Amino acid sequence: MSEAAETTIEKPTGSTGRGRPAGATRKGLETRVRIIKGAREALEEGGMEALTTRRIAASAGVKLATLHYYFDSKESLLLAVLEDLISDMETAYREDVALPGAPEDRVEALIRASWRYIQRTRNKQIAQTELTLYALRTKGSEWLAARQYNAYIDFYGHLVFEDDRNEELRRIGRAVARQMLIGIDGIILQSYALQDLSASNDDIEALITAMRGYLRRLLAERDRAR
Repeated sequence: MSEAAETTIEKPTGSTGRGRPAGATRKGLETRVRIIKGAREALEEGGMEALTTRRIAASAGVKLATLHYYFDSKESLLLAVLEDLISDMETAYREDVALPGAPEDRVEALIRASWRYIQRTRNKQIAQTELTLYALRTKGSEWLAARQYNAYIDFYGHLVFEDDRNEELRRIGRAVARQMLIGIDGIILQSYALQDLSASNDDIEALITAMRGYLRRLLAERDRAR
């Protein structure tokens, strides 16, 4: 392996898998978790430029060969990192607030929980933005950006209703989730750039009002169509 290959995880040649299976042993699973944690730390602390095999391996306490065994491409590792980030987000949201039963109230609670999470996870939010830009700029990696945003939409969409097994409710939940993400993404970048907490809090209140009204309209349209 060349020095360049040792230093930076190479772009995959058409593979979009999750990496090689970690095996059934607890040690194997623990090693995979350490690698993902090391990659997350590198991404959150230094951005995509810091995401090198040497840094990840050192952080995870594994050899370079072990790292390449578990993840044979940068994209497979980034996908695992993305899934880990979303899992952490879901855990934090559920621990932060018990979601109300009424859909409009649930949307409001979700946005408020999201804003609290954003305020305490600045590096994580910037890392997720960098992950999106990397995927969109890297030929052959666009699928990762699509996977990322579909995961966010699924995450929020499933939480809009207590029971979304109904196909129409799932559609409405995803529609609301897409609009929520548009607002939340904009507020994240603006709040970090302008560092005006008062204005960002006002933006969150405006987003809540808009999303409550949008959900109300979608539900009314569904009722009229019956």
